[in-house]
Amino acid sequence: MTSSIDSAVLALIWGEEPRVLITRKSCSIPSFWSCDVALPGGSIESGEDPIDTALREAWEEAYVHPSMVYVIGDLGVESAARGYRRALIILGVPRGPIDPRPVSLEVDFVGWLPLSYVSSTPYEVEHPRRGTVIGLKLPGDLILWGFTLRVLKKLVDHDVASRIKEF
Repeated sequence: MTSSIDSAVLALIWGEEPRVLITRKSCSIPSFWSCDVALPGGSIESGEDPIDTALREAWEEAYVHPSMVYVIGDLGVESAARGYRRALIILGVPRGPIDPRPVSLEVDFVGWLPLSYVSSTPYEVEHPRRGTVIGLKLPGDLILWGFTLRVLKKLVDHDVASRIKEF
C-alpha cells in the first residue's frame, strides 16, 4: 500500500450477465455521501491493508461476509471527493451464494447492478442531494454518477467480466 491510498472499495462481480454489488448511502443521514450509489468501501483503518478494508466494509454495509469473497486482484487507484480521497479498487467474486442487504443506518439500498447499464452514455440527471449531475438514472430512482460511475466504466473498459469467468 502506498501512502497516497486512504480508502478501498470492493467491486464484487458475478453472473453470466455480469452484475456488480452496489449500495446507496442513506439519504436520511447527514453525510457528504448521502444518496450516492457506491461500491462497498471506506477509509483504511489502522493496521488494515486495502483488501481488509474492502472486505470489512462489504460486511458492515452489505452483509457480505469476508469468507464469502474470493479476491482476484485490483483495478488500481481512483480518486474520489474531488481528489481528496484515493481508493484502491479491489476485485472479487462470491465464493458461493450470498444474501446481501443493508445492515446499518448508513446504507438504505443493496443490490446487484447489471454491468450492461454502464455502457449507456451519461447524461444530466437530478441527484436528490447534489442537484444536476452527469450520470445515469437506474431502476428504483438510483443515480449512478461520479466516482462509482468511473469505476464501473473502468470495469467495463477493461473487460473485467470476462476475466472473472475463470474463477
